[in-house]
Amino acid sequence: MTRLCHTRSMVTVNEKFPGPRIVAREGDRLLIKVNNQVSNNITIHWHGIRQLRSGWADGPAYITQCPIQTGQSYVYNYTVVGQRGTLFWHAHISWLRASLYGPLVILPKLNVPYPFSKPYKEVPIIFGEWFNTDPEAIIAQATQTGGGPNVSNAYTFKRTFAGLQEML
Repeated sequence: MTRLCHTRSMVTVNEKFPGPRIVAREGDRLLIKVNNQVSNNITIHWHGIRQLRSGWADGPAYITQCPIQTGQSYVYNYTVVGQRGTLFWHAHISWLRASLYGPLVILPKLNVPYPFSKPYKEVPIIFGEWFNTDPEAIIAQATQTGGGPNVSNAYTFKRTFAGLQEML
């Protein structure tokens, strides 16, 4: 991946940075299979999702689940209950969250109106950070020195509309 004239390897979902948008409707059951094909253990957290009777699908490593090891898979299985809006998903182990994240859009049930005027257009905007060096190396250095990690080299945002993606 190249940004700010720096190319570096990074962990992504389906070679997309940020990761793909997931769209569901209130009441939908989501079955999301994560295949870990990288050398890091990973978990995915569904930020803001109320995990009702599905706490094992929440994603914090070593709290609600063991990390998904290299070469292994895990199916996140949960139902969206009583929620609408745009949330996000992200890695929840080490600093993989710096590159493993994306939007999670929850629409109202079919034939149920929005609780406000129906939007003319929806354009998800995803904010992020870009590090010219490997975020894992940055956090390792901070851990060794006892200082805080360096700030990112740039802030990014990506908007998605009409099937097109634009990184600004």
